[in-house]
Amino acid sequence: MASQLKKIIYVTLFSFLSLGSSYAQDIEDNKKEYVKLSDSVGKYFKIDKRLAIEYVKKIYSLATVDEDTLKIIMSLHFIGRESQFISEYHQSILYFEKELELLRRIDLNNEKFEALHNSQFEEIEVLAQLGQNYKELGQIEKAFKLYNQCVEIANNENLEFYKAVMPTIIGELFSVKGDYKKALEKHKESFNLLNISQNIELPTKVFNMGSVTLKLSDTYLKLNQKDSANWILKKGLREKLDTIDETLKIEFISQQGKVYLVKKEFEKSLHYFENANELSYQYDSVSGPSYVSLELGECYFNLKEYNKAIEILEKGIDVKKQNTKEIYLTDDFKLLAKIYKATGDLEKSNEYYEKYILNQTALEKSKDTITTSFHAQELSKLVDDKASQKNKFYLYMSIGFGLLIVLVAYIFYLIREKRKNTEKFKALLAKFNQEEKSITEIIDTKDKVLEEKVTADVNEETTEHILTGLQSLKEQEYFLRQDCNSYNVAKKIKTNTSYLSKVINTHFEKNFNTYINDLRINYAVLRLKNDSRFRSFSVQSIAEELGYKSADSFSKYFKLRTGLNPSFYIKQLNSLS
Repeated sequence: MASQLKKIIYVTLFSFLSLGSSYAQDIEDNKKEYVKLSDSVGKYFKIDKRLAIEYVKKIYSLATVDEDTLKIIMSLHFIGRESQFISEYHQSILYFEKELELLRRIDLNNEKFEALHNSQFEEIEVLAQLGQNYKELGQIEKAFKLYNQCVEIANNENLEFYKAVMPTIIGELFSVKGDYKKALEKHKESFNLLNISQNIELPTKVFNMGSVTLKLSDTYLKLNQKDSANWILKKGLREKLDTIDETLKIEFISQQGKVYLVKKEFEKSLHYFENANELSYQYDSVSGPSYVSLELGECYFNLKEYNKAIEILEKGIDVKKQNTKEIYLTDDFKLLAKIYKATGDLEKSNEYYEKYILNQTALEKSKDTITTSFHAQELSKLVDDKASQKNKFYLYMSIGFGLLIVLVAYIFYLIREKRKNTEKFKALLAKFNQEEKSITEIIDTKDKVLEEKVTADVNEETTEHILTGLQSLKEQEYFLRQDCNSYNVAKKIKTNTSYLSKVINTHFEKNFNTYINDLRINYAVLRLKNDSRFRSFSVQSIAEELGYKSADSFSKYFKLRTGLNPSFYIKQLNSLS
């Protein structure tokens, strides 16, 4: 659901007519049509926003023919704002940009347009709404620039409302970046400024305090402060911050579900999400399926209702993809991959894991863009502060020279590292050509510190039995299973973990974990070399094939045993093909 900055808005039927009807009277025929269309807007505004928008588009067309700038601007704002509420961000941008162009061409102090100014149809409002749209679409740089323009206007013109809400809007960018502590600081700043304000209209104040309350609760959850998340949410409900708008009501119900979800109270969580989902459908039958699809899907997954989880997640993704970038669907893809894996559909699971990894990479780049934008802003302030100083030129030169040195040093570092890695790769590859060496001994780690040093109490017969069992499990490739641990291995070869550990320590000169990891990395090195299809898998998929729970664990042990990252090893093998 769109993040909401709400000022005078709703733009209702009544404000529509009160600001524009006097000019419609000049054209008697059109006046009747305006009233008819406005009645239709009023009728469908609460029950079918898309139909209401279509009627306003007709008002916009009629106003364009009449050259009624006042009505044109109000129509454009209505369409832009309400399109945002139903997640039609591209349409919203189109109409807000048209409105912005008109606002910049007219004089709001002109008697004819004073009503617009008094109702706060202003450039800063449109810039803020455009920023919200671009943020939802993942175009962070554009959003950041627009927000900075809003902050500058708010400070220059001492606009109390915007000075209060801009911190929380920028706080959302910190959330996307993953800096939740900074985001929390910004949301608190906005909440306090709104709370103490005496000059913001009550409905506007209540709406925005409700919106910030939701952001505070969500940010506390991201910081794993569950009690604080619940406390601020309950406080908002007691103060009836959820009552002024239907979308806020849905989000407050959904947020209660999120709190219980994090607490792993899935039945309670499900109750709230199903309620929010039902209200979402009533509010907007087109975008409604996407409002709480992720959270509802996670509930069903934890309750092992996999088919329900898959159905609602896939329906939600289909809707979300119409209005936002796939990089914001990484959590949806990851959850679907887990669910399909739980159902045994590994093909579908791998498909969604691939989508998750691909889009997670893009999301990280998006976070880097935000970081760069904030750093660029800080650097700009620094430059402004130094503008009057005589050594400005030398400052730039010093920074540039320093960056050049760092860049050159980094390039040399990369070249040296690549050369080292290439040599390590050649050395690893050479081991395959040593005929006297078994393929399964390419990786053979010896531990300096062993778990069990006493071996006298393991007799020769027991030792031989354990070694035979280990060889059998090795041939069965049992080491590739995630449940391959000392307890399960000991159980399978009918011994105990103490004897198993002692025999592995003595015979292989390594601990049990080292023994299993060596088998896995040997398998990976060999299979990646011989199986081009396996090399095309994602690192996450390869890791799971080897029995690791995460790509990080696999990469860590692969680098530890071979000196190379898996991605480098795969790239070098592909270059030999």
